[in-house]
Amino acid sequence: MIRRRYRMINADIESWALARAHHIVLNEGLSLAKAAQNLDRKRSRSLVYELRKVITAAIVEAHAVSFNSNGTER
Repeated sequence: MIRRRYRMINADIESWALARAHHIVLNEGLSLAKAAQNLDRKRSRSLVYELRKVITAAIVEAHAVSFNSNGTER
């Protein structure tokens, strides 16, 4: 799995979210679709878990960046 950190510095949240979603779908989503097409249940289950982890990490990252260092929302 390729993990690339995206920064929201000087970028609006919508652009960041779109770029992050695009990255997730291209990498993890495509692999999952191929595994499902090949009826590989073990690989599909594993990829669903990985996809869930990547999406969760992106949500946590967006939430963390949306707050200033003093804990107030931007």
